[in-house]
Amino acid sequence: LNLNKRTLIGIMIVVILLSLIWIILTPVLFPPAQASVLSAPHAGFNAPDFSLSTPANESISLSDLEGQPVLVLFWASWCSVCKAIMPGLQEVYADFAAKGFEILAVNATNQDSLPAAIEYFQSQGYTYPMLIDEAGIASRSYQVRALPTAIVVNPDGSIRDLVIGSGLSEGYLRSELLKILDERE
Repeated sequence: LNLNKRTLIGIMIVVILLSLIWIILTPVLFPPAQASVLSAPHAGFNAPDFSLSTPANESISLSDLEGQPVLVLFWASWCSVCKAIMPGLQEVYADFAAKGFEILAVNATNQDSLPAAIEYFQSQGYTYPMLIDEAGIASRSYQVRALPTAIVVNPDGSIRDLVIGSGLSEGYLRSELLKILDERE
């Protein structure tokens, strides 16, 4: 291959110009993906509001419970850890409901069988509300990645704590509620 100096320089200039054009046009032709502006809920931040229905088609919103301590529990009927912690939550609910405490048991219905969830919940005799998250709206707003996920919400609507998995015990919840009630007085 016999290329003279002029031809080689010409080829290099064409390659450089094409490279520059590609660099300039790439963001226009292939715009960058937008990252989600939502961040995962954290302690101290406001709890995202949601409105879901019970199996009896009664609508309940988290914002309806402002002024009360609330536990938002994301669960499923197939989740063995969920089933293990829920009886203890019922005990806490029985003791603290008269003081304004509420539990919202949000069934991750988009990952569960609605008939199985309703049957399990009713067969256990839980008296706190079960909510149906069929479209996964509440689960997405809380960025739920594992079940159970529990969010302790202060009376002012801020998140006090977020507990994923088996860390939510009856003793822990009682302790947090006593602190919340002391802070209110």
